[in-house]
Amino acid sequence: MKKLLALLSIVFLVSCQSQVPFSGENASLATQHQKLAILPFKVTFNEEYKQRPQRFNARPEAEYWREQERLAGLDMQKELFMQMAHQVERGRYERVIQDFNTTNQLLEQAGVRFYDIQGAAKGNLARMLGVDALIYGETEIVVTPPMMGFSNSRDGAYSAIVIYDAGSGQPVWQEHVSQRPSNQMDTPKRLADDTARSLAKMLPY
Repeated sequence: MKKLLALLSIVFLVSCQSQVPFSGENASLATQHQKLAILPFKVTFNEEYKQRPQRFNARPEAEYWREQERLAGLDMQKELFMQMAHQVERGRYERVIQDFNTTNQLLEQAGVRFYDIQGAAKGNLARMLGVDALIYGETEIVVTPPMMGFSNSRDGAYSAIVIYDAGSGQPVWQEHVSQRPSNQMDTPKRLADDTARSLAKMLPY
């Protein structure tokens, strides 16, 4: 997460999310990226949240949370795809967005496991998927006591999203979004879904 955050140039609050275009020498890439794919996100929950007592005062083992984070990453990939597909329907994007199921099937067929994605060369993945650019994100969801809801000023979802160009394999666009809970009944999933909705509006296409 720290390496990805180091790429960020501007931090935007959710309340003012809008399209953030390519800048400088990368501006011409907007027309070259005709087919896009979204990779599963890397999602982490803060340790304080994972150590909270669950029902019957039992604490889930590390493998349980590893799986929950994997599922959350797949869910954010799906939600961002759905939000981008909605933008295509509205005529905002004139791009082909590869279906997330197709993306994951191709990754599996190529032997790329979920936990390999973060460290994989994104240019190689893009070419393997047959797309012009890849969208990849990392999200940390912070939830602190009390037992239910969000109550601390640190609570929220903190995401970094990067677009990788297939040709160069390099990151050509990156942004950061902080999604704060709107009320104490917000859940981590709802927070993640709201984050995906905000990210879809920021993309430079």
